[in-house]
Amino acid sequence: MKKYIIQTGTVTYAIKGRDLLRNKGFKVKVERITADKNYGCGYAIILEGNLENALQTLRENGVKILDIIEK
Repeated sequence: MKKYIIQTGTVTYAIKGRDLLRNKGFKVKVERITADKNYGCGYAIILEGNLENALQTLRENGVKILDIIEK
């Protein structure tokens, strides 16, 4: 199964997103990644599963997504 790194603007968004996705049955965790002035705080949601469904859930709940990297 593919893994995705979903970079968020703040650790708050990362934790909110993780909790939302876990409640929907996704396998997710929050990890510290290299902080970059273009990518906020340096925290990301690590997702294993259907990216499109996860993104829909995050966007519907106001989680700000800065970038997505397929791993």
